[in-house]
Amino acid sequence: MKKVFLISACGIVVLTCATLIAVYSSSSQTQQLQGPPHIERTEIVDRVVDGDTIVLQGGEKVRFCGINTPEIPPHEEPGGVEAKEFVEDLCPPGTEIGLDVDDLELKDHYGRTLAVVYVRVDDIWVNLNAELLRGGYAEVMFIPPSEFNPYEWTS
Repeated sequence: MKKVFLISACGIVVLTCATLIAVYSSSSQTQQLQGPPHIERTEIVDRVVDGDTIVLQGGEKVRFCGINTPEIPPHEEPGGVEAKEFVEDLCPPGTEIGLDVDDLELKDHYGRTLAVVYVRVDDIWVNLNAELLRGGYAEVMFIPPSEFNPYEWTS
């Protein structure tokens, strides 16, 4: 009787652990399991232009690489305002952000710095480019050359 109970208890523990691992690894927190982000520098946000562009204190414009969000007025597209609001909620003016600049293509044709933007959520750096994709606010826009593969952010 003791052996049957012990074997059953061990089976339950193993199943519970397996379930927790499966749920955790399939969540949007998978990024945290892939190691710390590569943040080349930190900056302060001056303003949010739209869902995929911000301006830093000092005037540098940063374009979120690997993604594209809908346009905002005057050329408004559905979802553009919501994408901008999502970014404003996570990095309003005065927020410290982390940047990983694309080493293969530093600037776009408008002179904006191309980068992965990281924001702190509960003291954890989170890839904002990836969160825009996961939240449905953006689509993948992969333009080589780029050191980043935005398709990895969608899994």
